[in-house]
Amino acid sequence: MHFKMKEKQITKYVKTVGKAINTYTMIEAGDTICIALSGGKDSLVCMDALYRRLSYLPIHYTLYCCHVNVTNFNNKSINILQSYCSIYNIPLIIKDITLDLSIKGSSPCFVCSWYRRKALFETAAQLNCKKIAFGHNQDDIIITFFLNMLYHGKLSTMPPKLKMFNGALEIIRPLAFLTEAQIKGYIKALPLSPIENECPYKDCTKRYQMKELLKNLNKTIKGAQSNIFHSLSHWDDDYLL
Repeated sequence: MHFKMKEKQITKYVKTVGKAINTYTMIEAGDTICIALSGGKDSLVCMDALYRRLSYLPIHYTLYCCHVNVTNFNNKSINILQSYCSIYNIPLIIKDITLDLSIKGSSPCFVCSWYRRKALFETAAQLNCKKIAFGHNQDDIIITFFLNMLYHGKLSTMPPKLKMFNGALEIIRPLAFLTEAQIKGYIKALPLSPIENECPYKDCTKRYQMKELLKNLNKTIKGAQSNIFHSLSHWDDDYLL
């Protein structure tokens, strides 16, 4: 892809990120933000977009990246992530954790998620970051909605901005308006290669099942994804139980 075409495409996606940030007031002047950097395409795009916005915004905010290294899975991506962060001149903090996957009654995904979040929260506190940016995209938000509805019998999802610990910390999701397909287009325009997910459970989870469900809906119903996402902020109380 030609350089000018790449920049034009990236600019379009960054504007979409900016729309989500402004809609939910995710970032304000003087913020210190910790980006959860797994090395996958979503987290790399999140880092790139937040960095690029600094070049033209009238406000300034400070960025850090945190990578939670799960030692159980022999992660060999740390050197690559360090080189990526050096390109953007963003400090990278590595947090090593070892999962106890023998806990009865808990799935490996739940245990992993819990320990990862704990490590991120601890890192944010150490850095005095009041906000943690996750790379969850529009597909992730819809898939979480499906999971909660079909497996837990409730209507809820991951919001673009969530206050935690009585407002002491906020989780923000700047990619909330970007689809999985757009993320793939964005990452292709960057000189960064996503790191392969080394989790041995990645293709046999409920989340994976819901991802396939969304794919099928998009194939069979025109506009399914945009309508589902729109419905998450437009409901009619008179027609709910």
